Amino acid sequence: MKLGRMLSLGLILNPLGLALANDVPVAALPELTIYGGNRIPTDRELTNLRVNTVKLKVEDNDWKTILQEQVQINELGPGGPVALFMRGSNSNQTVFLIDGVKMSSATTGAPNFAAIAPGLLSSVDVIQGGTSAAFGSNAVGGVIRGNIDIPKGMLVSAGGGSRFSERAAASLGVRGETFYAGVRVVQDIIQQGSATNSNNVFGFNPDKDPRSRIGIVAKAGGWITPDFQVEATALGSQVKTSFDASPTTDDVNLQSIAMTNLRGIYSLPYDISIMGTYGVSLDRSDVRGAFPAVFNSRSLQGSLQLEKKLTSGRIFAGMDHEIQGVNSTTEFEKKSRTNVAGFIGTQLNLGQHVAEAMFRHDENSQFGDFNTYSLSLARKLGDSWRVGALTSLSFKAPTFNDLYFPPVFGCCGGNPDLKPERGRMHEAFISYDRSGGASYRFGYFLNKIKDAIVLTGPLFMPDNVSEATIDGFELSGTQPISKAWSTRANLTVQDPRNKQLDTILPRRSRIFGTAALKYATGDFAVEGIARGEGERYDDNENLHKLPSMVIVGFSASYTFRRKSVLRVQIDNLLDKKYQPAVGYNGIPRNV
Repeated sequence: MKLGRMLSLGLILNPLGLALANDVPVAALPELTIYGGNRIPTDRELTNLRVNTVKLKVEDNDWKTILQEQVQINELGPGGPVALFMRGSNSNQTVFLIDGVKMSSATTGAPNFAAIAPGLLSSVDVIQGGTSAAFGSNAVGGVIRGNIDIPKGMLVSAGGGSRFSERAAASLGVRGETFYAGVRVVQDIIQQGSATNSNNVFGFNPDKDPRSRIGIVAKAGGWITPDFQVEATALGSQVKTSFDASPTTDDVNLQSIAMTNLRGIYSLPYDISIMGTYGVSLDRSDVRGAFPAVFNSRSLQGSLQLEKKLTSGRIFAGMDHEIQGVNSTTEFEKKSRTNVAGFIGTQLNLGQHVAEAMFRHDENSQFGDFNTYSLSLARKLGDSWRVGALTSLSFKAPTFNDLYFPPVFGCCGGNPDLKPERGRMHEAFISYDRSGGASYRFGYFLNKIKDAIVLTGPLFMPDNVSEATIDGFELSGTQPISKAWSTRANLTVQDPRNKQLDTILPRRSRIFGTAALKYATGDFAVEGIARGEGERYDDNENLHKLPSMVIVGFSASYTFRRKSVLRVQIDNLLDKKYQPAVGYNGIPRNV
C-alpha cells in the first residue's frame, strides 16, 4: 500500500476515477524468438485453433473485464477467486502460463488469477480446445498464455475511483542493439462492501471485504553471440483478500504468487534451433480467521526443444520435466511427485491446406503413463475463407488434495488410486479473415470429459465416476463499420451436461456472449460493451437457479500532446445487482 501511494505522487485526480498516465513514445523491443509456450503460434497461417490475443494496459486490474469476450468467467464476490469455464470445462482443467511457466496450485490444481494484477502482463493469448499434447496436464478446456513485454521508456500511471479504490503503476524499459531489460510495478486496492449476502446461510457477515494487491515483474535478455540468445524473467505478486467464512470472524487470505524463468535459444545450421528453459513457480496461501491454514506449493519446470524450420512450416520435438511439491499445515501422505514427458509436433501451411499434428507421452510418478494427441486440417477457400476440423485427447492429473488429503474423522480424505481425468474434444469451423478488416469464426465443438473426479459415498471420498458432455456453437467476429466506428461480438450457445444426473453443470450458462461498439478517431476513443449470461444453476442437482443477467461497461480515453493519457472506465454502468453464486455478491458499479 505504501509503495502504491508513493507511486501516485499526488496524481489521484478525483472520485470519478480519472487516471493520468505519462507514456513515453513506445519503441518496439527486438522481435523475440523466445516466448511463452510457443508450441501453439498466434499466427493463423500455422494453426487452426481458436486463438485470440488480448492486449493489456498497466491499469487493467479485473480479469473478468479482460476475458469476458473470450470465455465464461465467474468471480466469487468483489476481488474474490476467479473461475474460468473454457468450453464448459472447470478452472482446474485450464492451463495458465506466464512466459512459458505453468502457474497453478498443486493442492487445488487451479490457478488463482485474482492474486496476479493483469497489468503486470503485456498480453494474454486465449487458446480454446484440448491442448495437452502441447502443454501437458490440465489443458482440457484450453490455455490462458500470459506474455511479458516491457517497452522502452518510462511510464507512470495512477488513479482513484469510486468506493475508495485506487491503483498505481510504473514501468521502465531500456534497450540497446544487443540487449533489452525492463521492470514494472503495479498496485491496486478495492473496497466494495461485503463479499457475501444473506443467502449465504453459514458465512454471511455484513462487513467490508477489501482487497489490496501489489506485484512486480522484471525481464532482461540479449544476444551473447549472433546465434545465441538468452532471457530471464521474474514475477512476484501478493494479494490480501478479505472474505466471509463465518458471521463473526474477520477472514483474510494472504496469498503470494511468484515465478522465475531462464531460457536460451541457439541457432544451428540448416534452420535448426535448440531451445532450453528452466523455471519455478510458487503459490503460498496463508488463511486467517474461522478456519486458519497454510498451503504452500512449488513447481520446478524444465524443457528442451529441437526445432527445424521448413519452407512450409516447422517440425519440433523435445522433453518436459516437472517436480511438484507441497508444504502446509495439512499433513499430506506424500509431498512431491515427478512428471517426465516427450513430445513431437508439426505445423504446416501447404498452399491450400493448413495441417497440425502433435503427440505427447507423459510418465507420472503417481498415476503412471498417459498419451495425448491433437490433429487438425483446414482447407483455404480463396485468400480469406477457411474451413476445417480438429480433434484432440487431453487429460487432467489428480491434485494433491484429491490424492493425499488426510481424512477428518474418517471422512473426506484423498484417494491415492485416482486416475487422470480424460477430455476428448472435436471441433468443426469456418472462418473469414481479411487483413486489417473484418474477421469472423463460426464453429461447433463437442467436449467429452470422462473419469471426472467427484466426492462419492457416505464418507465423501474422491473417485473417477463422473462424466460430462459439453457441446455447442460459437460465433465471434470483428467488423469495421466506417473509418472511426467498429463493432465486436461473441456468442456461445451450449449444453453443458452432467451425464450421470442429466443436469446442467454448475454455474455454466447455456447461452452467453458480448457485444461491443467502439469509436476511435485521432486522440479520442470511446467504447461501450454489454455482457449477457443466461440462467445458471449453483449446484449439481439444479435446485438453486441463478437468473440471467446483462452487465454494461463503458470506457473513454483522450491522448494529449506529450503522450499523456486521460482515461475513465465504468464497470457495471447500470449497477446491476446479481449473484455469481448463491450467497455471493456480484461486482457493483465501479468507476
